[in-house]
Amino acid sequence: MRRRIIRLSTAVTAVAILLFGLPLAIGLTRYFISEQHRSLHDAAAGIAVAVSGDQGLRQLPTDANAEAARQFAVYDPIGTKIAGDAPAASGPLVDAALRGGVVDGQVDGRYAVAVPVTDGNTVVGAVLATQSDALLSTPVAVTWIAMTALALMALIVSWLLGRRQARVLTRPLEDLAGVAERLGDGDFGVRTVPAGMTEIDSLNRSINRTAVRLGELLDRERTYTADASHQLRTPLTGLRFQLEAALEDSTTDPRQAIRDALVTTDRLEATITDLLALARDTPSTGEPLDIDSLVRDVHERWRGALAQQGRPVQTVVARLDGASRASAAAVSQILDVLLDNACRHGDGEVLVTVRDAIDTIAIDVTNQGPIIAGGGRELFRRRTGGSTGHGIGLALARSLAHAEGGRLTLSADTPTFTLLLPAPKESDRKPALK
Repeated sequence: MRRRIIRLSTAVTAVAILLFGLPLAIGLTRYFISEQHRSLHDAAAGIAVAVSGDQGLRQLPTDANAEAARQFAVYDPIGTKIAGDAPAASGPLVDAALRGGVVDGQVDGRYAVAVPVTDGNTVVGAVLATQSDALLSTPVAVTWIAMTALALMALIVSWLLGRRQARVLTRPLEDLAGVAERLGDGDFGVRTVPAGMTEIDSLNRSINRTAVRLGELLDRERTYTADASHQLRTPLTGLRFQLEAALEDSTTDPRQAIRDALVTTDRLEATITDLLALARDTPSTGEPLDIDSLVRDVHERWRGALAQQGRPVQTVVARLDGASRASAAAVSQILDVLLDNACRHGDGEVLVTVRDAIDTIAIDVTNQGPIIAGGGRELFRRRTGGSTGHGIGLALARSLAHAEGGRLTLSADTPTFTLLLPAPKESDRKPALK
């Protein structure tokens, strides 16, 4: 591309030189020629005045032939040379001048001008002036040499400017190509830099937006994979325990075991659906959240797993003044994370309490596990790596709570996790239909 820009810039300059420089050089050449011819005409006319007089034709002035390149000669009325350096016999130019005309032409390869010498109204002779071509060729040659040098300088300057402009234009495009290549290799953190050109900067901004969107999409997919793995591990483990227990106990009705497995499978499918909806930012229906049904489902899902550890789970739902419009899928996943955390790391009874707070609905999940010191600041930080899945659940739960406009905090060291969901204010609630 650089070579094309340089060639184009040089070609434009060459065309400009041909269109403007060449006519100018020709015009200057013609001007010099016309000036030399006019000068010779004036000199011949001056000699004609100098040699005319009352006593007939006079001799040439002593300084008439001072210039070797110019020669003058005087002819009488019958065409005989009287004085000067010129052919002895008159030629067509002298004959025309003796008839009263002022003519020019060529004599012995030299430019010549013939003018009449008059005495009053009578032609008494003629003056022939000739000039060497050197007086014409020298200024013409100098003119063409100067114009050629200027043309070469213009071409060189155009080449240098074209080279610089090509570098200025192609460097941002080369950088953009490098960014696009790195973006294609999966480096979504790469960014372009402003080039100072509107069109290229517009393309740079488009590439940056594309990189941001691709990076966010990839992060979302990675997060979804980690979250799905974390959220499905416990239900899958429970399903395996159910099937293994049915195989080991010969007295167990296999149909009941299959029904229980189907129920667990339905819950797995619901979990996958919820996670997909959350990962794709699928908007909620805006319907009020059915807290009672949600808490019952959570109780049913976790009662068996906690019972295997000899731990009861209790739910208490207080009378609520309003209903939250948070996503049921998001709240369900948050509670599953908190119950899973209590099951894995806690001890004793697990209590789920739903209560009214100021413009919010609070859901507390408490267990008798070890006290968490330091306010649990590190609990909600997502950690990478691990096949064990540690550092994913609580980070997922907090991000889901924030996405629904709520908050998830460690409200007590016992430990107690509290989910705060926004509830409509009295002014926002629609009056009940009568």
